[in-house]
Amino acid sequence: MPNVIILHGYSDTRQSFVPLQQFLGANGFTVTDIVLGDYVSLEDHITIEDLAKSFQKILLDKGIPTDPKSINLIVHSTGTLVAREWMTRYYLETGKECPVRRFLMLAPANLGSPLAALGRTMFGRIVKGWQTNFETGTHILDALEMGSPYSWKLAQRDLFGPRSFYVPETCLSAILVGSQPYQGALRQLIDKDGTDGTVYVCTANLNATGLSLNFTANSQAPTVRTWPKSAGPIPMAVFPNRDHASIIRPDTLDPELGTFIVKFLRLDLANYQEFADACDARTRQTLPASPDRSTLHTFQNLVSRVTDDLGMSIPDYFLEFYERPHTPEEAVTIDDLMVKLHTDVLQTVHNYKNDESYRSFIFDLTTLNGVIGGGEELVFSLSAANPSHTIGYSVGNTDSLGELPLDKDSASYPLFWRPNETLLMDITVERTQDAKLFNLY
Repeated sequence: MPNVIILHGYSDTRQSFVPLQQFLGANGFTVTDIVLGDYVSLEDHITIEDLAKSFQKILLDKGIPTDPKSINLIVHSTGTLVAREWMTRYYLETGKECPVRRFLMLAPANLGSPLAALGRTMFGRIVKGWQTNFETGTHILDALEMGSPYSWKLAQRDLFGPRSFYVPETCLSAILVGSQPYQGALRQLIDKDGTDGTVYVCTANLNATGLSLNFTANSQAPTVRTWPKSAGPIPMAVFPNRDHASIIRPDTLDPELGTFIVKFLRLDLANYQEFADACDARTRQTLPASPDRSTLHTFQNLVSRVTDDLGMSIPDYFLEFYERPHTPEEAVTIDDLMVKLHTDVLQTVHNYKNDESYRSFIFDLTTLNGVIGGGEELVFSLSAANPSHTIGYSVGNTDSLGELPLDKDSASYPLFWRPNETLLMDITVERTQDAKLFNLY
């Protein structure tokens, strides 16, 4: 059996995983083969790249085999980003074979956590920072922030690049995550529907989709291109009674989580699809089409990045959803569909603090399905504020408003709405210059 390596998340330590180590030992895995990874994640100057480099070094220094398919890797939360960076930087991008045979992600922060911004303030400085002279791991929190350029670029490297390790013939991968927010008194203050108290189910999911939208002058609708994807589908099971902490404690609560973990660590290629089907069944049971409470709704994360055709970031823009107007009177009226989409379906918007051209939008798709019954002409639009009197943006029509149809019969509908997933949407608009900017005499 390959080595089992466990990587923890932000501000955690190896001690949190002792019960998991004991659980694996009790289920026939040789405890001495388990290497508990430990790293300091609260120091402000440390980056995900630093941790990945240090991880590679300690494996080599300790003589832990990194031959192809020689490792079983279990990661939790932020540890997923460290592991993905390590595999991508030192093996995928150097043309080497993948050293990991089984890659188990427990509540991974693959595409962000809503708590990352809080890490610097109330919880970071008061709860976490006292241990490290009030340092909170600033660079790591930047990578964990919703809509971060780091998670976007890492996905481009390991999911949408020329090749990916996330195909079963190379690496058996799976995601196990809870949908139960925290129950403790203080932690309840930061609970959000669709999360395990720390990560959204849709941002834990590594089955992301990428779209490029190109708005050009005087075009009725943007050109739409789907990003080619080298990664295959990754099974994900969602558990109704697990939060971010209890997902690493298979020795507690019901035994189903432990059963999934043990089965995964014994998987081979022949029974991988059977395991994937079991994950899908578990998720459908946890997140049904008509749930009895909002914590079991299905959500989507949309990450947008807006730039102009010269490659410059556009931080001041507005994405809007409404029913297509057919008369001049309707065009200046706030329709009921717009109100429902922006108040009930769109749950939150987060602008990435260091570059507001990146934004994360969380949509409640369970509510969306109740709002759109069929027949509505749903439209997604983009408008961008001109930076000056001489420089502007043209995103389609003369009113600088670009539109994309999203009604249920449109080709864009299944591309745009991705249940329990993240959609990375790269939007380009045309940058225009006033005629007075340059004259020839």
